Amino acid sequence: MVLFLLALLASAPPLAQAQPPMREVVVGTKEAPPFAIKAPDGTWTGISIDLWTRIAGKLGLHTTFREYQTVPELLLATAEGKLDAAMAAITVTSDREQMVDFTQPYYASGLGIAVPMDREIEWLPILRSFLTARFLQAIGVLIAAAVSVGAVIWLFERRHTEHFAGGARGLGTGLWWSASAMTQAAAPDKAPATLLGRAMAIAWMIASVIMIASFTAGITSQLTAKQMANRVRGPSDLTMVRTGSVASTAAVDYLRSQHVPVRIYATAEAGLEAVRHGKLDAFVYDKPLLTWIARKDFADDVRVLDAIFDRQNYAIAVPKGSQLRTSIDVVMIDDLRDAWWQDVLISYLGGE
Repeated sequence: MVLFLLALLASAPPLAQAQPPMREVVVGTKEAPPFAIKAPDGTWTGISIDLWTRIAGKLGLHTTFREYQTVPELLLATAEGKLDAAMAAITVTSDREQMVDFTQPYYASGLGIAVPMDREIEWLPILRSFLTARFLQAIGVLIAAAVSVGAVIWLFERRHTEHFAGGARGLGTGLWWSASAMTQAAAPDKAPATLLGRAMAIAWMIASVIMIASFTAGITSQLTAKQMANRVRGPSDLTMVRTGSVASTAAVDYLRSQHVPVRIYATAEAGLEAVRHGKLDAFVYDKPLLTWIARKDFADDVRVLDAIFDRQNYAIAVPKGSQLRTSIDVVMIDDLRDAWWQDVLISYLGGE
């Protein structure tokens, strides 16, 4: 009988083990496509969100997402213990390390530059260049020189050469000859005949050639400089153009450290709008975010350069001394090596 009972117990299915309750955690984030994307219904997706969802599933965490507007607000709430973790596109910096702890990095990023899309030559800006005070001043100098030489030629020739004789008529001939000589198109039949007149004419012809050549070279160099100023090829060109970025970001810190004058915008979209309308020559921001926004909303007007600089790492922020950090790191070691992670990156970034 005893043996029968023992056999019966052995063949019975094991009692279901009680699952430990899931731990509730509050995670802060902010909109930073493609790392944190908020849908109209309030749900979150994106590279960082997908990674956290996988980590939370393995650690038995039930997540409540809490939205913030800026990274500094996210980090402050984490440092004060209002959040168990924070993630979006948060770069690791020495100043931030003093506020919070960071997990191991999950994405290597850097800064990128958005510039206006290359277009055909626009004539209106070129025409405006000819209406500047310096251009009008140069024209005035040439006219004054031609008038002065014409008047002197008239004074030398009025009593000796028929076509320079008379008052207004002779002076007009002198002025006409001077202007024609300046352009190398003076009529031979209206040339000076006296020794002093011809000496003055030779000097004026030589001087006018030099003046016209210098004037042409100056205009050409100014137009070329203006065209080159709008051709940003990398970070070394930023000091020479109108550059913008988003307030309270690593991009602003970098630009100021390089002594680049920077115009501050509330969002990347606002900065790219300024590039679209010619108010900025370059806009600097985290490259993956910049590429995402440019492709989505500014594909016809803005392009992102291939250059990437000031390398940065994205990581998850946790309060100082949080035991959750070690648990996250252990799970991420496997997840970041898994083919799943590559599929996530490709799904959001394509071939980037």
